[in-house]
Amino acid sequence: MLIVVQPLSAGARLVSRVVRSGVPCLIPTQFPELLPPEVTAAATVVDWHPDQGVPGLLRCVEESGVRPTGVVAGFEYVVPESAELARSLGLPALGADAAEAVRQKDVMRRRCAERGIAFPRSVAVPPEAAGPCPLPFPVVVKPVDCGGSLLVSLCRDQEEYEKACASVHHPGEVKFHPSPRRTALVEEYVEGPEFSLDGWVDAGGPHIASVTTKFVSDPPYFFETGHIATAPAHSPYGEILEEFARSVVAAFDLSVGPFHIETRIDREHGPVLIEVGARLAGDNIPELVLAGPGADLCAAAADAARGRRHPEPPTSPLSAGLAFVTTGRPGTYAGTLTGFEPFPEASEFRGLVPEADPGAVLDPDDIFSNRVARIHFEGTLDRVEHLVASVIKDVVVDIEVDNENGDLKKEEAARV
Repeated sequence: MLIVVQPLSAGARLVSRVVRSGVPCLIPTQFPELLPPEVTAAATVVDWHPDQGVPGLLRCVEESGVRPTGVVAGFEYVVPESAELARSLGLPALGADAAEAVRQKDVMRRRCAERGIAFPRSVAVPPEAAGPCPLPFPVVVKPVDCGGSLLVSLCRDQEEYEKACASVHHPGEVKFHPSPRRTALVEEYVEGPEFSLDGWVDAGGPHIASVTTKFVSDPPYFFETGHIATAPAHSPYGEILEEFARSVVAAFDLSVGPFHIETRIDREHGPVLIEVGARLAGDNIPELVLAGPGADLCAAAADAARGRRHPEPPTSPLSAGLAFVTTGRPGTYAGTLTGFEPFPEASEFRGLVPEADPGAVLDPDDIFSNRVARIHFEGTLDRVEHLVASVIKDVVVDIEVDNENGDLKKEEAARV
């Protein structure tokens, strides 16, 4: 039985695909209500909270009476616990040092320095060390152990720096994270095109499935606004980025399972590591990799965890991309978009998927409440790049605002 620990985001999609394929699963989680209905109906779902640690996971396995065949981390925050569980059960697993290095960004930077991986200059700043910025502006401030773009911001001066550090040092409740470390990582800002390198490691070694082009919002935040998945052989950056990905996998001792490497290509120094995760990418990237390059990252993760070699698909020339439609100002979502009309006419158009209901309260500065839809395309890389960039630029969220009489009226939001 495959054990998937705390599946959220891409992890929830992984268990959905795995149970559909007939693989029995044991799912320890504190969020059973977030699992798709087909998962709760077909899998064995048990209660587990991160505070219970690996002893609690071992207890779940023992009480279920199943024979474990592999362990997959269903979310970034449980990578160390999942790896330790797999090691305790004698199953394929990351080493303890590797699991810590991909979870704690200050440890990640030390590993880069020790193993010769290019990375931005960085300084860890705990609350007691708050003061003048330790690096020349502009800098990026981020938490050392949160996921995605949460609390990440670009700072151009001391005032912005102090505000960003304060949000990391005193974050309040962090969604899905029981105990953030409250240490800020301050880094030099690296300019250049941004990509993620998505793949897996199995019994046959590392496999780089996609060079994923990233679109991010304007500073100060780095919200992801679009992705395009392309097979390395069909990306103009494929050769250099595939070589970089293999060097990162080796440097971090990623011996099994999926990986998600984020990088920017610096004009002078080439690829620079922004982050590396030993888990599936979120934001629908596995679905794009399947639709474009053709690799099934969910199946590959399940096979790798069970010690199997997952077959690489034939290289596809297709790219698959999406653009998130986000609000440019706060307000109540009117349920309509301005500027969307031309896109369904494109031969590359594959659909619009709503991510918010009419009446939803939108906040452009909150990654959890600024998106209303995503628009999908498949085709050649140049066409998909053009279409994704055009959606981000031209499609506008319509919002409702109070007029002078206190009534709601529809008004176009600022452009994305």
